[in-house]
Amino acid sequence: MGMKYQYKMKRPEESVKKSHEHLQYLLDEHEQILSHIKDLNQWWAELDEHGMPKYGEMGTRMEGLRDLLSKHFNDEEQEGYFKPLMDEEPGFCIMVPDFQKQHKEFLTRLDDFSNRLKQPEPPFHNWNEALLELQRLLAELRINENREIERVREAFEESSLPND
Repeated sequence: MGMKYQYKMKRPEESVKKSHEHLQYLLDEHEQILSHIKDLNQWWAELDEHGMPKYGEMGTRMEGLRDLLSKHFNDEEQEGYFKPLMDEEPGFCIMVPDFQKQHKEFLTRLDDFSNRLKQPEPPFHNWNEALLELQRLLAELRINENREIERVREAFEESSLPND
């Protein structure tokens, strides 16, 4: 009986099912981040219309985004994200360090941006300059997120194929 149970645990469908649950979780987080980006853009557009710069509040909002991202990046980098894939797609591991490096750089840039926004005299010529930097960061983040999620989806799809 014990043996049989152990054998059952090792069946590949189990690990695929688990990895799919994890993928769903990451995809949900991913959606959350994209909708957070959308909210930020909207808030920004409204402020812009009223011509009311709010550097400090924006800095705070950037920190909120950073916390969300930092958690998401961690979840992505945890073995939970890649482990089931690596077991099945050894080639996939090459991408992980790449993600981690990108994640680190991005968080550093967000921190830098928030810090400058929160200074008593923010070092921007004007609100528009800060706006452009935000838009660049958000656009890059969106591209980056979508690229990662695509790669993960592909790997999961490949790993779901019956290998005979």
